[in-house]
Amino acid sequence: MQNKDKNNFVECDDCSMNSVCQPLVTAKQSINLSESYLHRRIATKTNYILFNQSDPLTDIYAVSSGTFKLCQQTDDNTENIIGLRFPGELIGEDALYLKTYNYTAIAIGDSSVCKVSVEQMTSCGQLIPEIQQNLIELLSRQSYVRQRNFQAYIGKKSADSLLAAFLLNIIERNASYTGSDTSIELPINRNDIANFLGLRSETLSRVFSKFQKDQLIQVKGKKIVLLSQDKIIKLADF
Repeated sequence: MQNKDKNNFVECDDCSMNSVCQPLVTAKQSINLSESYLHRRIATKTNYILFNQSDPLTDIYAVSSGTFKLCQQTDDNTENIIGLRFPGELIGEDALYLKTYNYTAIAIGDSSVCKVSVEQMTSCGQLIPEIQQNLIELLSRQSYVRQRNFQAYIGKKSADSLLAAFLLNIIERNASYTGSDTSIELPINRNDIANFLGLRSETLSRVFSKFQKDQLIQVKGKKIVLLSQDKIIKLADF
């Protein structure tokens, strides 16, 4: 597979938001109400905050380029990274139930998003029931994606298994965007990866070195290439 230009936007057909962005086609006509509630490809810079934890719900987002980390503040003011969102994936959709955001969403590097106003989409949905049905389809798809991502890490007890699962997971999630199913440029630094996986930074560094020594991966700056995908899969217990 050929790598795509990293500045490209994810294709709309590969985006989770697609079901609520497209014109509604009926027997007689095509109706496009998405312009009433959708803002496409809003550019964001490094450390830009889409919303903060506990803010009231206003919008849901789809990443169109770049990466976002989801951070949750605990009662003792510890910041934990609880998720990553890559091109084509949704951010903030779980707040549709809670009515407040459950985490802070922060851009990693130059990124962009498509934004849907929940209030305006709901109003359009009252006029056109198909919009509500498409929203349900969107949420069902994202729920499936979240469940798969959760299963990628559940039961992993060793640092080796966690890192193997992490690499496979993010490569798979980015494959349609990057054009590669065996390599990726790490979108976050190793301290953030350690935070996300619940490991000490020293432990993560040791496992990276071990994987290189065993010729499981090749590291060139931020680029990671899987040299032995079968062994990585076995380590991750996928």
